[in-house]
Amino acid sequence: MQEEVNSLSARGKLLSLLALAAALRFYGLNWDGGLGAHPDERYIVALAEGLRFSPPSALNPFALDPLYPYGHLPLYLLLALRTLLPAADPLLLGRALAALSDLATVALAFLLGREVFGETAGLWAAAFLAVMPLHVQQAHFFTADPLLAAGVVGALYYAVRLARRGRPADGLLAGSLFGLALSAKFTGAFLLFPLGMALTFHASGRRWRLGTLALAAAGGVFAVANPYALVEWGSFWHAVSRQAAILRGTLDAPYTLQFHDTLPYLYPIAQQLRWGMTVPLGLLAFGGLGYALWRAVREPPSPAEWVLLAWALPFFAFFGGLPARFPRYLLPLTPLLALYAASLPGKVAAYLRPVALLTALIVSVALVATYHLPHPWMAAAEWLDGHLSPADVVAVEHWDQPLVPPATGATVRVLPVFDADTPEKQAVMERVLAEADYIVIASRRGYGVLAGWPERYPWTARYYRRLFSGDLGFVPVACFRRDPRLGPLVIKDDPAARVNLTLPDLCRAAATWRFSPGRLDESFVVYDHPQVIIFARR
Repeated sequence: MQEEVNSLSARGKLLSLLALAAALRFYGLNWDGGLGAHPDERYIVALAEGLRFSPPSALNPFALDPLYPYGHLPLYLLLALRTLLPAADPLLLGRALAALSDLATVALAFLLGREVFGETAGLWAAAFLAVMPLHVQQAHFFTADPLLAAGVVGALYYAVRLARRGRPADGLLAGSLFGLALSAKFTGAFLLFPLGMALTFHASGRRWRLGTLALAAAGGVFAVANPYALVEWGSFWHAVSRQAAILRGTLDAPYTLQFHDTLPYLYPIAQQLRWGMTVPLGLLAFGGLGYALWRAVREPPSPAEWVLLAWALPFFAFFGGLPARFPRYLLPLTPLLALYAASLPGKVAAYLRPVALLTALIVSVALVATYHLPHPWMAAAEWLDGHLSPADVVAVEHWDQPLVPPATGATVRVLPVFDADTPEKQAVMERVLAEADYIVIASRRGYGVLAGWPERYPWTARYYRRLFSGDLGFVPVACFRRDPRLGPLVIKDDPAARVNLTLPDLCRAAATWRFSPGRLDESFVVYDHPQVIIFARR
């Protein structure tokens, strides 16, 4: 009877956590007013909009873009939703799919935690994941990562059961979810490590039968969800290889320049502490991972713990060391880190867990609470609409939102700030600046990186210093932001700290309490709450 009561109590707690997680994820899905401010979202939605279920060849994403690097499952799921709900906004449908995927990850984290460390640890892991800022924010973006994370955690759950019990059904489900994760993003291939580990705990003959079953299931799901990855294997492999080259730093891209002076492993951990998890939860999480490693050295872990380590260690060893260190790449790892935070023993950990939960909740609520406000790009465009005339010339930065409404009739000139500093670039920049009446900086993408890299961008770094100091002949006239806020508390990162620039006074947020987590990764900021600065000629 007592076990029944405990089970009912755990079920009630889990349902409450899922309700909280759903509220944080589904609130404010239209956070940009339909702009499509996240470039990956725009890309995936646009590609999905070009696909059709009939004829079969119309399902080939490589016919639309030979360089599409992600799994095809997100495209087909959005296409299916669009077919069922033709009047719905495809961008919002995609975001709802991302939110639902991340909600499933919370539930699966509970199941995995209960299976490995017990019910209490499972509930704590689900609670941490429900309020983790990284997951709450990424659930509002329609990318492949939330679907990947759900597939990974589900596959790990059944891999643990496979290691313990050796049932064919567990092998079938582990393999199927492996195929699903791989169909979302090729990163899912790392599941070969924990699945292989799970099989080592069984006798040779049984190991081969279970392994064949799991791999056949994975291959079947992948073939159904990504048929053109097999039909056009050359295109698929070329697209994945090109993306891998960007991640390894052998192929330059403007969005990876921000990592030029960051340290492998330390930068991803620091970003999780500053924002993704917040400091208390991050300390518990990485402390828990360290404790699990220490235990593995001192005494043989259980089969279940080996399976988890077989995912966590190779995954972090690879992605933590990449030159392109986007925090969202750790989304398939953070559920395990939440589980390690939940299971870390000791009085200090027991004291920190409620503190970590509350801190993460405050940051997540502060973030989504601003989603009802106008996106800074919309507010800036409205300001420009009211201040520009057809005679005005506006300079904007390439690789960022132009923001200038066409109805103003103003002339738009592009500043190629991310191009290599050559005499040709300098001549173009000087000509545009000589003509410009206004300079619009839509986000910190440019100055937040290039002003602090004089070795590679000497002329551009000087340009930003002169612009922000007023020596260029322009003064700041407007600043638009949407910083995470909860009552009197404002959370605002410092994008200019690393590059030694002073932001205009009008960009300071009015708040009783102002908290700065330091310089955050630009992907945490430039999509849902970028800071727009508009300069006018003096």
